[in-house]
Amino acid sequence: MSNTGLNGAPTFASVLRDYGRDKRQGELRGDWAVLLFYRIWSFPLIWLLARTPVSPTAVTLSSVPLALSMPVLALALPLERAALGVGLVAILFQILDCVDGGLARCTGRTSRLGGTLDFLIDMAQWGLLYGSIGLLADRVLDTGALWTAVGCAAAWVRLYARVVRDAGAGGADAVSAAGAKRPAGPLDVVLWFFAGLSGAIPPALLLAWWSGTLSWLIVFLLVYALADVAEGLVETLARRDG
Repeated sequence: MSNTGLNGAPTFASVLRDYGRDKRQGELRGDWAVLLFYRIWSFPLIWLLARTPVSPTAVTLSSVPLALSMPVLALALPLERAALGVGLVAILFQILDCVDGGLARCTGRTSRLGGTLDFLIDMAQWGLLYGSIGLLADRVLDTGALWTAVGCAAAWVRLYARVVRDAGAGGADAVSAAGAKRPAGPLDVVLWFFAGLSGAIPPALLLAWWSGTLSWLIVFLLVYALADVAEGLVETLARRDG
């Protein structure tokens, strides 16, 4: 079956096949929220953009204003609409984050620069989102800068967790390959579920805004980030010992 249409652009079916071959298993094993909330919306956008001169790097860079706007929206919008604005922008960012990689794969326009930019912008976005959630909580609860500080602390811990995991990445391929060959057990499923909660944070912001639990969301983010660091340390030290 051909992977391209009459004009040489990828077909919609080939976009889905590329995802199934390269990303689906990884997202089901630890990134399920990305698939559930964002990935499905990226497929038509990838298919459309593959028919234009727009590059994957251009898509990545287009998400920068979205990330930078989140703290501005948290402070500038009327209180009853601020969390809604930040949450929707964060969701749109995540959709674009799915689009750039998918577009690169289906068009063959992958590059080391594009991958590096994608990583750096994604990490900055999480820091800005966490800080924005703290700003929103402080506005709602009139607590000065207390929850902003907690949100920024959670962001720092999340970024540190990524550093810890990258430090142990030397043996990650072998560990992943071994894990893929053995049947998944109940503990694996539980760990995949909790790992995948990370991608659910933007929709969780909308839920917390609706239910009046923004401060509890920030506490969860901090605890979740600390647990991520702890797990990363255990995995990294285990790989070093092995």
